[in-house]
Amino acid sequence: MKKITLTLFTAMLSLATFAQVNTVVNVPTPNTAPGTTGLRAPNGTTGHTVMRGQYFIPTADLTALSPTITSFGFALTSGVNAAASGTLTVYLVHTSATSYTSGTTWNTAGMTTIYNGAYSIPVGAAAANVDLTLPSAFNYTGGALNIAYEYTAGVTAGTGAIYTAFAGTALGATGASASLTAPVLGGTGFRPVLRFGTPNTFTNEIVVQSVNAPGKYPTTFATPQVVTAVIMNGSNIAKTNIPVGLSITGANPFTNAQFIASLAAGATTTVTFAAAPTSVQGIQTVSVGVAPDQNNLTNTITQTQSVTCDVWAYNPPSGSYTAGVGFNTGSGIISSQFSTPVNATTTAVRIAVSTDTATPGNSIYGVLLNTAGTIIGQTNTLAVTPGMLGTFQTLNYTTTQALTANTIYYTGLAQTANTTGWFPLGSQATPVAPTNYYTSALTATAAPAFLASNLGYFGIEAVFTSTCGSIGLAELVAASKIAVYPNPTVNGKTTIAGLEGTNTVTVYNMLGQSVLTLTSDREVVSIDLSSQPLGNYLVRVTDSNKATKTVKIINQ
Repeated sequence: MKKITLTLFTAMLSLATFAQVNTVVNVPTPNTAPGTTGLRAPNGTTGHTVMRGQYFIPTADLTALSPTITSFGFALTSGVNAAASGTLTVYLVHTSATSYTSGTTWNTAGMTTIYNGAYSIPVGAAAANVDLTLPSAFNYTGGALNIAYEYTAGVTAGTGAIYTAFAGTALGATGASASLTAPVLGGTGFRPVLRFGTPNTFTNEIVVQSVNAPGKYPTTFATPQVVTAVIMNGSNIAKTNIPVGLSITGANPFTNAQFIASLAAGATTTVTFAAAPTSVQGIQTVSVGVAPDQNNLTNTITQTQSVTCDVWAYNPPSGSYTAGVGFNTGSGIISSQFSTPVNATTTAVRIAVSTDTATPGNSIYGVLLNTAGTIIGQTNTLAVTPGMLGTFQTLNYTTTQALTANTIYYTGLAQTANTTGWFPLGSQATPVAPTNYYTSALTATAAPAFLASNLGYFGIEAVFTSTCGSIGLAELVAASKIAVYPNPTVNGKTTIAGLEGTNTVTVYNMLGQSVLTLTSDREVVSIDLSSQPLGNYLVRVTDSNKATKTVKIINQ
């Protein structure tokens, strides 16, 4: 299990990923779920005085790359705590291989030196991109590449940089030395996300950079939701009258189109769509897209959303929260920033407990903060047991908290110091954009600090006073009797029992797409998912009074 240690120093640097004269391609693309590594690229510490790495890049990762490479760089999730720099040499060569074959012997024979010069590692906790201009362009002719790089430190820091990376099998070899001697390489299944810049030849390229819509939205608000999206002009010329569309399918179907009057080359803008309905509970798909252009890989972002009774959260409706996030032996608060569209009352915070085996035996509690970082609400203290690992736990505020509409608050988990490091907050690796998580001290010393590092979705959910009882107690009792078995399915088949009256059964995949719908007045119905891919699905049962129950099943 990955353990992520948070620090409480302020973000200081963030570099742009796109300029109007150059296009920068992340390898692999940003849609690939990232991990992090501090050991496979220069981290700026004395332990990395000399660092070497060599990796294989398959053809599939390079489909968006143009023939002319003019820059090379890294994507970092956080930088060093003080200035650190040295000399970096980067090598490239085409290869006909289909996998990494270079072993653990450092060998750059036959490779082209594309960069040999200074490399300054970003300072601060913010995510940052470093792009180095090549002295002469590298001609990419297609196919796979082998890359190697060697770093020699000049100035070191105490806290090392963390790079965005992804996992695989036998992706390369890397090694580091604390002295000015050549390090011994060892095989690795992690490879840093690499950045290759090429001259921008696009005259018609519009990019959907991010979509801001919660993963869970409560009907308790009795208010439509407002979805926004960040749109960038990736063309090398200004564009006018740019159409941007919002499409919601599933529980609350909705479409809306907005137009950007003008946008300079390389510029971004935030588009706000008309308010979308949220009256029906259930799973839905939120998608923002632009018209087809010269690079359709960046035209759409789609995410799954659950309209709930009384829960609001950034994280998606489903997923496992196994990665552990915390302050190691230190203390602090990890929170999610939010505001409500109406005056509301929050009663609890739901926290995903990671699978970190050092967490049981420790205690956690939930907090509600104002913009100054002052704790204005606190929950009961929960002693974590082994049975709680990998589950959500509801922490109730000792006094319910009244919230003012359109006012920023923070809710999350408080971790106390311990002699043994522990990482209690569960996260899932799906990348999140924009990032809406913050850290702060246990006492009100400063406003919560923005956590720019993309560490995936954290399991933090705000719970509000429920108004869902209005559908009738009988319907809720009937819905609670519903059972699904076997779960996981057997040969793709399962049964829903405990139904009363006429019910509509809808099965959704994790993209929010309906894969099966049926209506029945029987007490027991069968579901056959044998023709569907293996994985997690959501079954929603809706009776004639519109009472619903959603159950997760595993198709295997």
